[in-house]
Amino acid sequence: MKPHRTIVLVAGLAALAAAPASRPAPVATGLPPLVFVSRQPLPGGLGVPGIGPTGRTAAAGGRLMVLRSGGIAKPLLADGACYDVSDPAVSWDGRRIAFAGLAAPESSWRIYTVNADGRGLAPLTRDDGARDLSSLGAAAARFARFDDFDPCWLPDGRVCFASTRFPQIAEVGGVPSSNLYVVNADGTRLRRISSERNGAEEPTVDLETGRIVFARWWTNRFFASERDPSGITTDRALAVPSDTVDLWQAITITPDGDLPKLAGGNPRVRLETMAYQPLVLRDGTLIGVRAEEPSLFPAGGGLTLVAFPRRFAPARVIAGGEGRSACAPAALPDGRIVFSYDAAGSGDFGLFVAEPDGRGLARVLDLPGTLELDAAPLAARRLPPVLRPIYADLPHALPVSRNAELHDLVDTFRFDCLNVFANAPVDFPVPDAVPFQSGVRIRFYAVLARPDSPAGDTAVLVRESTVDRTGQVHEHDLPADAPMFEQLVDAHGHVLRSTMGPAQVPGFNSGRFGGGTKCVGCHLGHSVIPVAESAHLGKVFNAATSASVAASSVAPGTAGARAAVDRRARGPAGEVGWIAGSLEDQQIALSWRSPIDLETLVLYAIGPLSAAGTDLRIRECELAFYCQGREIRRQVIRRELSPSGTRIECQGIRVDSLEVRPTRSVGRILGRAAVGLAEIETLARLPEN
Repeated sequence: MKPHRTIVLVAGLAALAAAPASRPAPVATGLPPLVFVSRQPLPGGLGVPGIGPTGRTAAAGGRLMVLRSGGIAKPLLADGACYDVSDPAVSWDGRRIAFAGLAAPESSWRIYTVNADGRGLAPLTRDDGARDLSSLGAAAARFARFDDFDPCWLPDGRVCFASTRFPQIAEVGGVPSSNLYVVNADGTRLRRISSERNGAEEPTVDLETGRIVFARWWTNRFFASERDPSGITTDRALAVPSDTVDLWQAITITPDGDLPKLAGGNPRVRLETMAYQPLVLRDGTLIGVRAEEPSLFPAGGGLTLVAFPRRFAPARVIAGGEGRSACAPAALPDGRIVFSYDAAGSGDFGLFVAEPDGRGLARVLDLPGTLELDAAPLAARRLPPVLRPIYADLPHALPVSRNAELHDLVDTFRFDCLNVFANAPVDFPVPDAVPFQSGVRIRFYAVLARPDSPAGDTAVLVRESTVDRTGQVHEHDLPADAPMFEQLVDAHGHVLRSTMGPAQVPGFNSGRFGGGTKCVGCHLGHSVIPVAESAHLGKVFNAATSASVAASSVAPGTAGARAAVDRRARGPAGEVGWIAGSLEDQQIALSWRSPIDLETLVLYAIGPLSAAGTDLRIRECELAFYCQGREIRRQVIRRELSPSGTRIECQGIRVDSLEVRPTRSVGRILGRAAVGLAEIETLARLPEN
């Protein structure tokens, strides 16, 4: 170990070497005390200690440090207390620190606590001599050792952490799967709260809701297939074409592990849902780490710190890229972010601060020869809402490995999807659902643990059920605490397609024992779409994305008629809306293969943008509604259409096509005399007879 020492940081001496094309960042001021770790680089510079499936428990060697006001940094623990440390987390009252520690290079990582003054060091988690792994057979030996890491304090005083205690092998790389656990602050009442198939780590707390936010390894080696009788395959040559999904997403759950949802990202772009080491700010902004290798396996490659304003939005870079890397974000009381930054691209991380939008980058410190990581303010913070646990413990001490466990009708949960055809609101960045149709069926698959095999599992069909005419699924007695995924097929067994590919969940979810799942839009795998309060209200959805669209004309170089039903109304006119080729006698028509009961029609005008020569205002339009080739209603709207949507109530009229004809307008669009619409939204129900 390094000798115990106090380090006084002098501006300039603490600065990282700047990249040739950049100036050194200014020195940060106005900082609270910070606790952080100072760790040795990994051999060969492969990865960052504490990051990803291989780096999270790497034994690099390091010390727990505190940076006080005045730029004085010193070790918090006595020499020899731990060989290595990572992930310090400060209690909400600022008095205690939980961290992951390694007693010796050959030992396992455990969670420790210590007072803010360095006194009272004690293990919070210990070896579990009561673990019975005999049923794993020859695989038991590889799970005899497990690691605990990534602690965070919950608002109720417990500590949540990640661990490889649950004996399972990830589908990628043959590394142990990680899951989340909670434990009382005195080390009692240890319990598992997640049943992730591949990985759950880096937990934190959403400051506004009190929910846990963590990084989930989102992948699935089983692909949808129409050539394999089982409906799934691990052979790409037999699979329905799809993109590769293998990344870490930010997921939010209750402290019981219930009600998983995507915490943020840009779901329209698969890679922009990656957010490792997630952090949720008080304004709802999600901060996370994006990697060149989204699975973080194998280790290596650049790391970029990104922000998703209001949770769901295109990613905005805070730091990293162009050879530089950034990771380990934490919120400061003044709204800035403190994080670790390799500003020179040399692999040497120091501590920096910046605004959540990346402005005001300033250095804090960089100790020679070590990596400064995992900084957190050593101060009291406002307590988030306290969510009390309400569910019993998860039922399985070991991963489900027998088919009989999937059908015992004891350890179960209820699955309720109010509408598999449901879409998110206009301009909410979530892909479209599958087009509606009749005869749809849903398949529920689960995986049985095979920890002695390279990929660690075997997939089996649990149940195939009917999706009712309105898109609803209500299934009880599904197996809880078991990784599952779903697939939608038509009446002939063909896998349905959405805008993101086959309608099969590209990862795994598990139902909470004693609980239930209530969602809409199964095309996402874990719903971020607002769920209606009742099954009756859940039947109403935007059916426009299922329509065929035709227009009288389309302006050259624009997105075309289909842009009027892409659920995007904000943005450049030529990209998000239908623009006609001329001004007079123009119309756009939507038609469906089967009728819908139209409740509300919403027309979105194209927003003004003077720089692009767009100031079109539609002051009158005519609507025509048809069913089975017969016109059943004609209506003139004599008010100006709004870019935020003009609602026309239709009282459930049954239609299979409609036409929109702008009849009076002023202004121009993209510098020409023409008409157009940003979006047409049809809020409807599917007939039940």
